[in-house]
Amino acid sequence: MAPGGVRTGGSPEESDDRLNLMRWSARLTGAPWRVAPPKDDQVALPGPRDPLGPSGVPGPDQLLDLHELYDLRDVLGRLPAPVVITYGSRHRLGYANDAYRELFGTRPNGAPADEALPELAELGLLPLLDQVLRSGRGRSVKARSTADRRHCFNVSCVPLHTAMGAPPAGGWGRGCTKDGHARPAVGVLVYAAEVTDQVAIATRLREAERKQREAAVTLQHSLLPQELEQPADLRVAATYRPGGAEAAVGGDWYDVISLPAGRTALVIGDVMGRGLRAAAVMGQLRTAVRAYARLDLPPHQVMTLLDGIAMEIDANQIATCVYAVYEPPPASGRDQGSILTYASAGHLPLMLRTPGGAVLQGEQQNGPPLGTGDGSHTSHTLRLLPGTTGVLYTDGLVERRDQDIDQGLGRLSRTLAGAVGSPEVVCARLLRAMGVTADHDDDVAVLAFQLPTDGADEAGQPCLTSAVDSELEEV
Repeated sequence: MAPGGVRTGGSPEESDDRLNLMRWSARLTGAPWRVAPPKDDQVALPGPRDPLGPSGVPGPDQLLDLHELYDLRDVLGRLPAPVVITYGSRHRLGYANDAYRELFGTRPNGAPADEALPELAELGLLPLLDQVLRSGRGRSVKARSTADRRHCFNVSCVPLHTAMGAPPAGGWGRGCTKDGHARPAVGVLVYAAEVTDQVAIATRLREAERKQREAAVTLQHSLLPQELEQPADLRVAATYRPGGAEAAVGGDWYDVISLPAGRTALVIGDVMGRGLRAAAVMGQLRTAVRAYARLDLPPHQVMTLLDGIAMEIDANQIATCVYAVYEPPPASGRDQGSILTYASAGHLPLMLRTPGGAVLQGEQQNGPPLGTGDGSHTSHTLRLLPGTTGVLYTDGLVERRDQDIDQGLGRLSRTLAGAVGSPEVVCARLLRAMGVTADHDDDVAVLAFQLPTDGADEAGQPCLTSAVDSELEEV
């Protein structure tokens, strides 16, 4: 063993291993890097080192003062955003960068904020500074405007703490002492990021959306029937509720159409989508329904024609619809009951309340929605007793984001069972019980009809039969 603990001698293979180990150890994290010496100089010079080390993070035994690396005042002065530093309980001005002075003018150092910094009071920041100084924790606020409304800022207030000794390698936590409590703050750094343009754009966007929604609501109401036809043998009422301010208007509609031989067509539909486009498509479909109803066709054929017109209007727009034809009993056979023949294009099932209070749903076998080009719709027939109440509705009445739609249908069924009164009363009770308020997130249309009573058996129930191509089966 040579002096200094250096082993000498050994085989050539051991010498090569030691040489390779020295070469690779120089590449390990934390090992000093050296630059290759010039060819005419045999001395290796140390290369430049990052003061934070190769990892970019100070080691556990290396605590650096940022002032040794950067001039903090110079950094703050170069920021394009206004920065001001206050100290003491009255938030006396200690520093304001160039961006702050250019925006608000020169302010005297040492003066309290309520005198030297009136713009902070305009932004409502003085109470916030008190909170930051008292709690020792940062606070932020968004979209604070000056009194003249010319500037709007997102403001962050950061506490400036006193030095409490060097923290351990792992740190004590941000702004905390050894025991985990917030360190006392002696000042506050206020950083204001201007968002005037963003706020102005957002305001204009909200205003444009408000105007578009008002136009859609106006169009929607103008396209709906202003006054429902009231057949002699049927009482009818309907209501439409647009969604709340945050919801765009949809394409819900309803209609009541008088047909020959004392019959009445009842229609309800829902165009998928929101806004003016959905309302415009709705208006065209409603007009088409009224035209096709005059042809005195069975409901499934009306649906086939509507499917074609929906594809012509907009191939990317689909709609659901129920078209039903009510036929009163003949004068010579009132005991036979009334007949309701209907076809559904992907719409929710109609509901019927018998005079005895039982609630039944219509046929579940719906045809495809309008606009799909399928056209395979089917007519179904129901025979109704006097005093029966029926309800047609759109999905906004029963559909909720956090519930399965079957839950909404069950709730509607239970509500309808106790909703006694005229069709107007039934509509109002359904809306109230189903939680449809001014802030509802979807528009809602409800059409209620009621057969007059003639002393029929209160325990009676309507017989539900199915007929294809409008051919009635015996019941």
